[in-house]
Amino acid sequence: MPTVISQDGFRVRVLGPPREHPPPHVHVEYGPDGLTIIRLATAQSPAEVWCVYNMRDRDVVRAYHLVEQHHDLILAAWRKIHG
Repeated sequence: MPTVISQDGFRVRVLGPPREHPPPHVHVEYGPDGLTIIRLATAQSPAEVWCVYNMRDRDVVRAYHLVEQHHDLILAAWRKIHG
């Protein structure tokens, strides 16, 4: 699972096939067991928090903003892995 961004304790990762699937999304890890899954923005909709596990609300917001800030880089990584 390649780490695309590592910043402020967050690790943004894109999982590859065959386990992973569309729609484009990333796994953002924080701390020993915090995880939020964020769907990437499309022309039709903004980025969206999909699932949250063991992460405080304020850290989910920080993760979301991190994904927004680096959206183009993250989407390029998703496309490179998923075609």
